[in-house]
Amino acid sequence: NTSADLEQTDFKPNGQKTKSLLKRLEWGGNVQSQRARAYFPVTSDIGLSLGYKLNDKSVVGMGAAYKLGWGSGWRDIQISHQGVGLRSFLDLKLKGSLFLSGGYEMNYRSLFHSLDQLRNHSAWQSSGLIGGSKKYQVSKKRKGSVQLLWDFLSYQQMPRTQAVLFRVGYSLK
Repeated sequence: NTSADLEQTDFKPNGQKTKSLLKRLEWGGNVQSQRARAYFPVTSDIGLSLGYKLNDKSVVGMGAAYKLGWGSGWRDIQISHQGVGLRSFLDLKLKGSLFLSGGYEMNYRSLFHSLDQLRNHSAWQSSGLIGGSKKYQVSKKRKGSVQLLWDFLSYQQMPRTQAVLFRVGYSLK
C-alpha cells in the first residue's frame, strides 16, 4: 500500500478527551422576560446552567430557573416569587458559532410562599424546546449567547404559555 492508496477521511479526534472533568464543564446563566397577561404579571426568568462538553461540537446539561414577578406594570411594582423551573438541554454545533439547541423543562408557574407548595406535581408544566443559538465572544474568557426557541408543548398548557422564547445568556466560566 502506498499513501496514494489510502482514502482521505474527515476524521477529527475528540479534543475534549484529553481535558479534565472541570475543563469540560460550562457554567452559564440566562435571562428571559415576559410582559403581563391575563393570568401572569410581568416576570423575568433568571436561569443557571451546568453543561458538559461531550466533544468539540456538542454540550449536554441541566439547570434551574427562578421566575421573579415584578407586578402588573409601572404603577404596580411588587416583587414576588412567581415560579421555578428545572431544565435540561443539548446544543449541537452546526457551523461556526451557530448551534441547534433543544431541551426539556418542567416549570412551576404559580405564585408560591413556601417550598412545600412546590410538591404539588399537578401544578408543574412541561416545555419541549427546539431552536437555534448564536454564541459570541464577550471577552477573552467570557462568551455570550442568544437563543430563539419554540416550545412545541405550549399549545397543551392551560393557561397557554408563550410558544416562542427569546433568551440572552452568558457563560460564567
